[in-house]
Amino acid sequence: MLVNASFLLLSAAAATTAAPTCATRDDRVERLIATNAKESGGQEYCQFRLYETLSDVDGDRREDFLVVFEIEGEGGGNNSVQYLAVFPSGTAWTPAVTEVGRRGQRAVKALRVESGVIVLDTLDQGPDDAMCCPSIKGEATLRFTKGTLLPVAPARPPAK
Repeated sequence: MLVNASFLLLSAAAATTAAPTCATRDDRVERLIATNAKESGGQEYCQFRLYETLSDVDGDRREDFLVVFEIEGEGGGNNSVQYLAVFPSGTAWTPAVTEVGRRGQRAVKALRVESGVIVLDTLDQGPDDAMCCPSIKGEATLRFTKGTLLPVAPARPPAK
């Protein structure tokens, strides 16, 4: 009887163990993304996020937390929108969020920081591209200034 009770206890514990997830361990990040998804009527899939966590974009010589996330099905249908959120290293850790990609316009494929400037490698929608499949290599650059994300002109022309 003792073996059976132990087996049942272990089975119950295994059944309640959460499946692996790609979500961060920080509630502030997850809450921001979940709120954005709920307000827009869409869903977010964390496996498509892009992170940059080793760079200083607010000028305080401390690492900041950047994430590009995508909300699919905003307002119903198959629309998708990508957002960049910057959580500065300051104690308030109040994020700045801006739209950086949209189905039929641009898809962000990579995120990096160069000399304090946020650089997004993109695929932009070409005139003959299907809605699903932008094909023109591009770049979007932003600067985090006084708690706001502002677009800046790229330092070099996008690759062709």
